Amino acid sequence: MCKLILACCMISICWMQSQYPLNSMPITSRDLSFSGGGSAIKSEQISLNPASIVATEKGLNFHTQLLPTGISLLSLHMIYPKNEIIYFTSISNLNFGTLKDGITNEIFYANDLMINGGLKGNLFQIISGGASLSYTLSIIEKSMAQSLLFSAGVRTEITEKQIGFGLTLRNLGFQIDHYEDATEEIPYQFQFSGFMKPKHLPALIFSDIVMEENIDGSTLITGMEFYPRDGLILRFSDSGLYNNGFELSSLAFGFQFNLKNWTIDLASRNLISAGFVNGVTFRKRF
Repeated sequence: MCKLILACCMISICWMQSQYPLNSMPITSRDLSFSGGGSAIKSEQISLNPASIVATEKGLNFHTQLLPTGISLLSLHMIYPKNEIIYFTSISNLNFGTLKDGITNEIFYANDLMINGGLKGNLFQIISGGASLSYTLSIIEKSMAQSLLFSAGVRTEITEKQIGFGLTLRNLGFQIDHYEDATEEIPYQFQFSGFMKPKHLPALIFSDIVMEENIDGSTLITGMEFYPRDGLILRFSDSGLYNNGFELSSLAFGFQFNLKNWTIDLASRNLISAGFVNGVTFRKRF
């Protein structure tokens, strides 16, 4: 039970107070290296902002993460562009591992499973929009909770690949059932994102603000995506909670390279007091 409490505290710190973290936590290594930010930047993977997805060919992505206290994440994503619409779907499992009740010494398990699907298209010439619907099943020992959540986002570029903005609204929905008699409303999240390209640097600099219902303060995320040469991308970011002052909560780094028809992403995020999250992504291009 102590391990579960520590895990829940770690998840609350990193992804605000989300009761269903899979719907708002960074799953891809790209999003992990961005500390959950950069959602106004175009992405060839399923992103926290569905409006930022770009694809000209079908793609199959496999993501895995190792989190503190032995928590692990496995996720499989598929992207299918057709005409002017990009369709995407994913299945993700957050495994809290083997847990032990500190009072009874009983061994039990906890898992979150999410199935997600959505689409992205162009609303106007310079504005794109996307939306997704996710079903989440959360199990702790013999208790079970389920939710159905909707997320939507928009993205625009004022000047092509120079300055862009994005808006994302997450966690609109309801619980189908609850842990025993515990009922709780799911707080929504709002994320505002922006990026710019420096004139003399092959990079994009971004900044995000994440606000959540019933939470005092906001999460501030800043970072950079750097392109030193073709086929190699480096990413850096930091995040922290701003509430009557700024408190740093994480530092992250990652890089991406191509190997034949595969794209490989590696990322690591230091959660300061909670430990490291390490992630790997394999993407197959068809």
